[in-house]
Amino acid sequence: MSADQDTAQPARNGLVLLESLGESEKAKIAAAINRLLAQNIFIREKDRETYTLIRRNREAVHAFFRFLGWEFILDERHEVIFVQAPDPSFRRPLTRDETLWMLVLRLIYQEKRESLTLTEFPMTTLYEIRSKYETFRLPWVNVTTLERVVRLCVRYHLMDALDSDLRSDDCRFRLFHSWIYLIPMEDVKAFTERIRQYQLKKEGDLLDEMDEETSLD
Repeated sequence: MSADQDTAQPARNGLVLLESLGESEKAKIAAAINRLLAQNIFIREKDRETYTLIRRNREAVHAFFRFLGWEFILDERHEVIFVQAPDPSFRRPLTRDETLWMLVLRLIYQEKRESLTLTEFPMTTLYEIRSKYETFRLPWVNVTTLERVVRLCVRYHLMDALDSDLRSDDCRFRLFHSWIYLIPMEDVKAFTERIRQYQLKKEGDLLDEMDEETSLD
């Protein structure tokens, strides 16, 4: 049996499972799949109903994404659902400001989660984020960009803003475990290493070489 046949059979079995569901459950699954196609990350903390629905029907949902050739991960340990298209054209391109913000937040998440249990989410503040920018000698974002990148992270279930004044240094943010799948730790390590190297050169060099094709999977 070929590799294509090995993949096709489970996909067909899962699609049969989808068809065998009741109309109400099928409609809920269809809505959940459409949201995953648009958003690609769900966490139980933010959407327990959708997370539970997909977990209950994981074989059928997995089969749907396998049929499309997409990666499907249901991480019960971190309570995260993640899907990823094989074609980069399906992924949202990020601006330079968004890319830097994501990398800095991913680094802060990693540093803080090491001292916490799985049931706890790392917390940070705007002051800590700004301080990390200063440590790396990165240009800080303006108010409009700050509001945009926070909305982006909230939309993709990466974090919550716990205070309303995003411009305050005391504004608190809760970081979710979905960061693990959005940006692999290897990318963060490569980013920090590049910063260390460029700190010996002109400040603008790093930004000039930032990959502008970075995308949000």
